[in-house]
Amino acid sequence: YQTVSEALAVAGQNLIARNALADARLVSGNPYLFKRLSRELEEMMLRRGQETTEYLGAMRREIEQRYARFGRSIGLQEPHVKESAGGLRDLHVMLWMARARYGCTDLDALRMEGLLSATEASAARRGYEFLFRVRNEAHFSTGRKTDVLTLDLQWSMASNLGYRPRRGLLASERFMREYYQHAHALHAVCKSFLARMRAPAMSTRRYILPERRLGREETPFVVRKGRLHWKRGTGDFKHDPMRLWSVFSAAQAAGVDLDEALTSAVRASLAGVDRRFRASAESGREFMRLLGARGQVGAALRVMQETGFLGRYLPEFARIAFLVQHDAYHRYTIDEHTLQAVECMDGLQSSKHRGLGGLSEIWGETGEVSTLYLGLLLHDIGKGRGSDHSTRGARIAARLCARLGLDEAGSERVVFLVRHHLLMSHLSQRWDIGEARLVEQFARRVGSLEVLRMLTLLTYADTSGVGPGVWSDWKGSLLLELYHRTRPLLEAGGTGVVSPRRTHHVRRRVISALTGEARPMDVERHLTMLPDRYLRTTPAEEMVRHYRLIQRLADQPAITDWRAREEEQLTELTVCARDRQGLFARLAGVFTAEGINILSADLYTCEDGWVIDTFKLCEAGRPSSIPSVRWPGIDRCIKSAVEGRYDVVAAVEERRRRAARSLRRRYPAAGNDAAVRFDNESSARNTIVEVRAGDELGLAFKIASRLAALHLSITFARITTEKDLALDVFYVTDAMGRKLRPAGLAVVERSLLDALGAEVRAKGLQKVI
Repeated sequence: YQTVSEALAVAGQNLIARNALADARLVSGNPYLFKRLSRELEEMMLRRGQETTEYLGAMRREIEQRYARFGRSIGLQEPHVKESAGGLRDLHVMLWMARARYGCTDLDALRMEGLLSATEASAARRGYEFLFRVRNEAHFSTGRKTDVLTLDLQWSMASNLGYRPRRGLLASERFMREYYQHAHALHAVCKSFLARMRAPAMSTRRYILPERRLGREETPFVVRKGRLHWKRGTGDFKHDPMRLWSVFSAAQAAGVDLDEALTSAVRASLAGVDRRFRASAESGREFMRLLGARGQVGAALRVMQETGFLGRYLPEFARIAFLVQHDAYHRYTIDEHTLQAVECMDGLQSSKHRGLGGLSEIWGETGEVSTLYLGLLLHDIGKGRGSDHSTRGARIAARLCARLGLDEAGSERVVFLVRHHLLMSHLSQRWDIGEARLVEQFARRVGSLEVLRMLTLLTYADTSGVGPGVWSDWKGSLLLELYHRTRPLLEAGGTGVVSPRRTHHVRRRVISALTGEARPMDVERHLTMLPDRYLRTTPAEEMVRHYRLIQRLADQPAITDWRAREEEQLTELTVCARDRQGLFARLAGVFTAEGINILSADLYTCEDGWVIDTFKLCEAGRPSSIPSVRWPGIDRCIKSAVEGRYDVVAAVEERRRRAARSLRRRYPAAGNDAAVRFDNESSARNTIVEVRAGDELGLAFKIASRLAALHLSITFARITTEKDLALDVFYVTDAMGRKLRPAGLAVVERSLLDALGAEVRAKGLQKVI
């Protein structure tokens, strides 16, 4: 700027310039001009009412835009120290708006004017100073401007700032817990202050809540401006803390947050939420009643969490508050993930999303939901205390259910949900759910249709609560497939017997559909040569399509059939060819070279040497189907690879070289932590090989190539990748079509770990269920 007038003109039109000038400091130059600029800027901000109102409105919109971009949750796994909710920018915005409205430029001025309490000013100052020190250390640690605390950076910063492991927590977990506590305190002060100074132009619509008897007193609340207030005057709960339940009940019924006075009253009364309060039968009933309100539980738990009540009432939950999860999967702290999951469950009450139709139907069939919500609230309660959090969490849940006064049946369901909350996601996303034995074992483990419904819904909510984009229609289809395969067994009394009538019925339908195209005896012979699993799991329409593909094969090396599955964000490809050693590895190599991810593969070999391989595919790096314009080029590569004219190894290496420059690993490399596990019980005919390793381009190709070199046949594969962690499962048999023997398992383990650059660490077998 050349003049004061020009600077003010820009400040009047540009929000960023106005805020920058508000924080301007004289480094050198004419002090008179600087004082004039400050004085006239102050006058513009304070004395022009319309401009001030417009400025405050613009700042509120900026806050929402910033939270939408950088995160409105305090508990982000990798927070932005400056811009996320609870970051340094929260205090900047509060002070800018305070200066525009009240002329106060710092926390001390706000405290002196009675606009902030001494406690609030102190909390805001401590939080800001801590975050400022963290941001500086991030710059020092990386040697550049760094505002995002990535997982790998958290480890080094914790050490640099002097944190050490203590009481079962890693140094980085202790550091990040303190970060979240300060960020939460800073955000709470700023949020409270901005709520108190909201523009009076907002709606003042008022209505009184329907009154309800609660204890000995009527609900004394009213909703104004979208918040819950006392009907008249103020009050407290110190003499009768049991009345706190009426606050949360009223807020839940109206679907609103508490106003500042009511929030302060609740916080001031938390000392009354003591051991006696927690053990009270009345408290248990009120809490379970709140959890029984379909579609309204998440908001109520948020209010409890933000006032500090939830951690006081459930000390077990306070133990996981602000606890970061150092893995490449979760986006939030444990407590925030849990609340996000509850809110996802609430969404089933009114969701119209096409991919949730089946889940919404299950939700409507589920009877009493309070135990389901409680199981979801407690599903990660055992984390932060070492490995096997599910078993530990089940023990904690059992004690908590007893304290809440649940009956035996309710307690058993909650404990089951906590202990097995990962079971359905693991089975559906990693294993072959077309395997009859696996589904039968799962049905016996679940025991009842109601528990199956609850576990299905909890699995959806838990997965969705991990972070944006983690849930997908593909995962939903797998989950619902497992549910629908299991349900008939439980409806029939849980005998675990699969009726053989389906196979006979499917054969008849296939023969009938091919009438006029093929002789019934030829179709019957074709079906007889396929594995039992093919007849048990493949729809009749698909069998007809596969038969027609084989008839077209003739002298061609391979026939392909592409199908877009837009609703599941994937593409289905069926490849028919003559069986060859290492065929799956060749195809996996082609997909890698073409930038395609394999989600799953069903591989069937006829006794006469034909193979029918069906792949679920998506674009590498994002959940989207393969554009149809790419199909012909991929087809040519597939046919060349089947014939041996396509150098798969060279193509994969070229792809890896091209991708190397764009790859930026943000998580600790997991290659040396690779593990191979086996299961010889869950499948009737196959050995299940599970490979867990750091993800890398061409990993499935690398594993499949080693298995082919050992003369093993792959009958099914499921490829799972979350950020930088891969978990690939292969169903294999030896050259004679048998399960692997113990000596063979050791050979496979050594070969795979050698390929992955890891040491042999684990021995023995693992059972899925």
